[in-house]
Amino acid sequence: MMKKQAGNLRKCCAGICMALCFLFVFTGTGCDLNFSGSEDSVETEEEVVHEKAAIIESDTVTGKSPVIAVGETTITYDEYKAYYYFMSSQYETLLTDDVWRYKTENDKTIGQEAIEETLRLIIQVKVICKEAKRAGVELEADEKEDADYAATQYLKDVSSSDKKNNGLSEDIITGIFEENKLAQKMYNVVAGEVETSDVSGAIAYKTQLIFKKKGDDAEKVRQKMEELKKEIASSEKSFYTYAISESEADDIETIVGSLDERKNLYNTVTVTKNNVVSQVVEEDDGYYLALILEKPNDELNTEYINDVISTRQTKAFQTSYDGWSENYDVEVSDLLLSSQ
Repeated sequence: MMKKQAGNLRKCCAGICMALCFLFVFTGTGCDLNFSGSEDSVETEEEVVHEKAAIIESDTVTGKSPVIAVGETTITYDEYKAYYYFMSSQYETLLTDDVWRYKTENDKTIGQEAIEETLRLIIQVKVICKEAKRAGVELEADEKEDADYAATQYLKDVSSSDKKNNGLSEDIITGIFEENKLAQKMYNVVAGEVETSDVSGAIAYKTQLIFKKKGDDAEKVRQKMEELKKEIASSEKSFYTYAISESEADDIETIVGSLDERKNLYNTVTVTKNNVVSQVVEEDDGYYLALILEKPNDELNTEYINDVISTRQTKAFQTSYDGWSENYDVEVSDLLLSSQ
């Protein structure tokens, strides 16, 4: 139970920064921070000059001390504190000091993981904004005005002591809001180039799924799924109850549609009646049992199409970001990483 609680807290910490920023966390390597950029240049429309990290301060720091470097761009301690304040203030009534010190399965405290998520967010925003400048993407006058207004409104709700203690000056907050507005615009530029012409007419089924990986003995897993299907069919317990305890996937209720790469699963759900457990379905990643909750209709199909488009856009931006991030070495002060 404690592991599940820790996992939920980690998800909270990872998502806290979303209160201000639209950005998701791009890193796919868990909570390990890897700040070294590639020494090789990356070619886009023109040759990119790889930026080595500027010098940062690792001893005693003041608010103006550079504590993070993304290529030649530095972030002061006050700006870092402002980002961290956005995060911690969202959960100050939920997470006590004891919880911040609680260690997760990664042998890091919740506080340490919160710091790392904040660092990732700052790095991502800086990288995207640097690439936006290279691409000639900038805020229009009305967009800048919107960001500045949002910053002013935000500061109105912050106490004088919090402003003083957390580096929340008008210049810093305005800069943060403008950069996040620009990062969002850069996302929209990349997302707008994603191919979506094939999604028209896609259909979808709302399902509950039980999934098991093949593992080393695929046939044994298949037999277990066949036995599970029979047990569910003769049981008074719901499919969902079995899925909670048996499925190895994160999500139980999901939409399966005509654009799904799992073609065997899609073909099976199209011939399975509502509220009847499907046959065992084999895919490359493992085996599935499906329960059909809702068959195709306009609302469900539209939801599915929008989700497919969003997923493609996110993946395209992830790919672009991965390339951009190789252009910049990153350095972070040891003082930040040793906190909490």
